[in-house]
Amino acid sequence: MKSFIAVFFIFALSISGVLRAEEPIKVHPEKIITAIRVNPHPPVIDGILNDEVWQKAPSSGGFLQKEPKEGNDPTEDTKIQVAYDDDAIYFGVTCYDKEPDKVVARLTRRDGWVEADWVSVNIDSHHDHQTGNWFCVNTAGSLNDGQMFNDGWEDSSWNSVWEAKTSRNKEGWCAEYRIPYHVLRFSPKEEYVWGINVLRYISRKHEKDFWILVRQNENGWISHFGHIEGIKGINPPTHLEFAPFLVGRSTLLAKTEEKSDNHDLFSSAGIDMRYGITSNISLNATVNPDFGQVEADPAQLNLSTFETYFEERRPFFIEGNTIFSTPYPDIPGTSGIASLFYSRRIGRQPEQFSIPDGSEAIDQPKSTTIISAVKLSGKTEKKTAFGIVDAVTDNEYADIERKSTDSITGVEQVKKEKYRIEPLTNFFVGRVQQDVMKKSTIGAMLTAVNREKVNPSYAGEFDGNLKFGEKEYSLYTRLAGSQTGSLSDRKNGYEALAYFYKFSGTFGGQFFLDARSKDFEVNDLGFMSRANLIQSGMHLMVNIQKPWALARKSGFNFNAWSSWNYDSDNLAKGINFNTWNELKNYWGVSCGVSREFEALDDMETRGGPLMVKPAHLWGWIEFGTDGRKLVSLHSHVFWKRTDDGRSKELGPGMGIDIRLASNVQFNIGTGYSINNSFAQWVTNVDDNGDGINDHYVFGELKSRVLDVNTRLNVSFTTNMSLQLYLQPFVAVGNYSNFKELARPSSYEFIPYNKLDYNPDFISRSLRGNVVFRWEYKPGSVLFLVWSQSRSASPEIDDPILRPYEDLKDSFTDKGENVFLIKLSYWLGI
Repeated sequence: MKSFIAVFFIFALSISGVLRAEEPIKVHPEKIITAIRVNPHPPVIDGILNDEVWQKAPSSGGFLQKEPKEGNDPTEDTKIQVAYDDDAIYFGVTCYDKEPDKVVARLTRRDGWVEADWVSVNIDSHHDHQTGNWFCVNTAGSLNDGQMFNDGWEDSSWNSVWEAKTSRNKEGWCAEYRIPYHVLRFSPKEEYVWGINVLRYISRKHEKDFWILVRQNENGWISHFGHIEGIKGINPPTHLEFAPFLVGRSTLLAKTEEKSDNHDLFSSAGIDMRYGITSNISLNATVNPDFGQVEADPAQLNLSTFETYFEERRPFFIEGNTIFSTPYPDIPGTSGIASLFYSRRIGRQPEQFSIPDGSEAIDQPKSTTIISAVKLSGKTEKKTAFGIVDAVTDNEYADIERKSTDSITGVEQVKKEKYRIEPLTNFFVGRVQQDVMKKSTIGAMLTAVNREKVNPSYAGEFDGNLKFGEKEYSLYTRLAGSQTGSLSDRKNGYEALAYFYKFSGTFGGQFFLDARSKDFEVNDLGFMSRANLIQSGMHLMVNIQKPWALARKSGFNFNAWSSWNYDSDNLAKGINFNTWNELKNYWGVSCGVSREFEALDDMETRGGPLMVKPAHLWGWIEFGTDGRKLVSLHSHVFWKRTDDGRSKELGPGMGIDIRLASNVQFNIGTGYSINNSFAQWVTNVDDNGDGINDHYVFGELKSRVLDVNTRLNVSFTTNMSLQLYLQPFVAVGNYSNFKELARPSSYEFIPYNKLDYNPDFISRSLRGNVVFRWEYKPGSVLFLVWSQSRSASPEIDDPILRPYEDLKDSFTDKGENVFLIKLSYWLGI
């Protein structure tokens, strides 16, 4: 390991010598643009900058390249202008191009991404050098927006109602913006100074030009912005937005012996609301929300002891949640930071109460009904940010059958009834964060889950994110606590961590130390893999952001990690080296190799003794062709092998992206996993019924997983689109040579021949949807959705490890079809 680190540093020093020999970067001093008041008529937002105001408004240029040659003058000129009135701020951006016919214009849905020329206006209206919003429009007029926070983090889930249009001419193209004040947050003043930066991307040249260049060796983003001056005589509005909606749903189920009625009709109404309580504080609420237009989670095979993490997809819970975000160490082998707020817990699949022994579930809901949810967020004039989320979910019931035998006649009886599996529940999370010093923050958070007739659970934290050394270095620290369990047996746990990181410049890295006590538990409203853990990790990096002998830009990374439990058992230790490269032909190539040394596993036996985790080697290689082309390819392969060669894994995959037209994108990707495991846990056996397991049974598992993902996006206009998603998934597993752990803290086994069931499996599913979206007026949307979900787990004595044959059957398995129409209407007051 020491020689590995030495080689890394020798390489890093050699690279630094090359970089120091380059010419210094040109930098502009602080830049200011003056906004003029519109008088008397606002510009018509059509992308043509021929209105009177654009003839008078001063313009500013002086852009510099960020890529491919940082600090150089751009190959094409760009000019920006700013105007305002009592209701909105306006931007005019002129993008000159000496070859206007080569400007790339492609249409995509709102907030989608497609390779094309674009312009992005970034605004810091609080002028706190920490937060802001971006407003992006591409040459075809497709819009994209989002929030910025912590001086450089991004949240693309944020959406608001604003306008931008584009036009093309013989000198290039133009973008014209209208951003209402209710979209922005700012405190009332006689005269305003706002932060601003403007970015331009030229697709065919892979060139990014910035009005304010933030160099690679500089940390932060918003704190470097230039300024808009001259805005005065306006007042931030107190704004009220309503979006009432109607939902109609028809569900077609496969007929079964228990349920002959396979058709279910449902309709409901609800409302989403946003109220600007003050210029800096807003209230968001939803009553009886419906997320039927949201794409389903992808299917996965998980045979590990840890829960699968799924991303949040529901708009209400992802929009504007930046206040709850924390830095996240990206170091292989570590479990990262426990998250106290994981919004997927709200409305989860009902599971609080198990159905009684001796009964069988005939039908049960897949999610918990959310009655209402409220979100309050803002930032005061004294730079105190806060966020509160409160949600209430309803009782949920399963249809079950209880079987019993009549004590007199001996006849078996079956009774059908509804059984509560999820109680009425209130979820609460609150956070406050204060800006301190120049660009640092301190904060606190509290979460609470209160269920009817179930003991409550609480979690909280104090944290600080401190930046120093010209903002290049950051230290995030946190002390968190939790309280769970019954009133007579309350369990109190803690987590303490320190995370030091630097990502700017040529050299950087991360150092991470985290300790979670045995009783630390936040999974009622948060997410963490496990408690009883002390983990540490380090990451050293070298980033080359300018062309060199082998690539246009590259990154080289070295990682090391280790972890223990509170009994001082070493659970993991390993090292990794990886590299990513953008080649001079704009292809991407990355690869990595990891060495994990022998350690102990205190969870593999599911509550039993420790077990040795063999040393192994794993790695990956992936590449992708130039994404600007009409057709691009990407491929990868993952492999893993234990030192003794008894366990192996191979996972190749590939995909293709095709732009069938300027408004049509198609991509398909497939992955295939081959896994031969020498010791995969099967079950634990208690011979005498004393509650103590006597055997920890494993088997040799051969499994195959085939996963295909298909997407088609068609944009008819900037406000009308059609999306198709389809994922057939097959997992097949065959067990043999059953055995039990011979003794604790070993990887030795003895035969076990008493297993009374066959754990072999075939699991297949087909998930897909078609979503037609029409924003028929700003903020008002019509959704037409067809979603399909099929699944099967056939019992076969000896499954054939050829999942591609089961792939065909996934299209004919029983399942459900859902047809949905959702209509919302936006009102702004």
